[in-house]
Amino acid sequence: MARGLTFTAVGLTVLVALTCCATAMINHTCSASCGNIHNISFPFRLETDPENCGSPFYELSCENNRTVLYDFGGKYYVQEISYNNYAIRIVDSGIQKNNYFSTPNYSLYRHNFSFFWYKYTTYQLKGTVPERYPKLSRSLVWMSCEKPVNSPLYLDTSTCNYNDNSSSISDSKRYRYVTVGITNASQVEDSCQVEKMFLTSWPINNDDPNISCTDVHHELAYGFELSWLETNCGSYCPISSECYLNDTNHLQCNDTVYMSSPPVSFHLETKIVLGIPCVVAFLIYKWRKRHLSMYDAIEEFLQSQINLMPISGKCQ
Repeated sequence: MARGLTFTAVGLTVLVALTCCATAMINHTCSASCGNIHNISFPFRLETDPENCGSPFYELSCENNRTVLYDFGGKYYVQEISYNNYAIRIVDSGIQKNNYFSTPNYSLYRHNFSFFWYKYTTYQLKGTVPERYPKLSRSLVWMSCEKPVNSPLYLDTSTCNYNDNSSSISDSKRYRYVTVGITNASQVEDSCQVEKMFLTSWPINNDDPNISCTDVHHELAYGFELSWLETNCGSYCPISSECYLNDTNHLQCNDTVYMSSPPVSFHLETKIVLGIPCVVAFLIYKWRKRHLSMYDAIEEFLQSQINLMPISGKCQ
């Protein structure tokens, strides 16, 4: 427990130090392009941009004329950046739009975004009620079952000819399905367990709950959206202010509405306030760094052993 708190404290210290120092040097007027993604600007930057452009936490790469995001332990292609909605849409690099046999390389689910200091969220900040935090994406789940499942919500993947190299000979007799939107263990059928989870933002057709192999591929190829608004609120609004998108989809800082980017004075205010603790946080980080070598080795070993745990259909 104490060690966990130590890692948390160190993580927060490093984050504060890097965020403070980076914010003090950020240039909000830089712009770059790569392939079909134009006007790459704050908080994003290309790795070839000058150091003071954008934020290092939102660095993108340009490879073979495609904009790439390396994060969550994987490689993702950027499909769209919406500065009006403060959202980015990305797709797993293993998915090929016109190849229906392609599957994602990486398993990703909402838990990856559960840390309160993380730079992206799977929901948006809205001023409306009851949808104060509308979801930008939902889960697409690969499952294996001991018995056949008769449900329109479960798609038998044997009809899709998916190539799954992770399947072993011992579980070749199990039935495999894909389903969309499962959010908890109670929704998993008896004798089934979750093998992989992915995210998708493909528009939902509420009139037809059935899914097909084509639907699954389209959902994966469309990718999923993430928002950077919540973790960058201080860059758009005064520090003491709350920010969200109002009913007309414009940024609102408490009672003030902005039709476009907020005034530069807010950025200056943020730099001044954050610049003072920047040096202090950095010195604390340097002091703690000497004591972390052993813990780093242990944590790296534990991380290498982590796999997506099966989820039982029933509570024991």
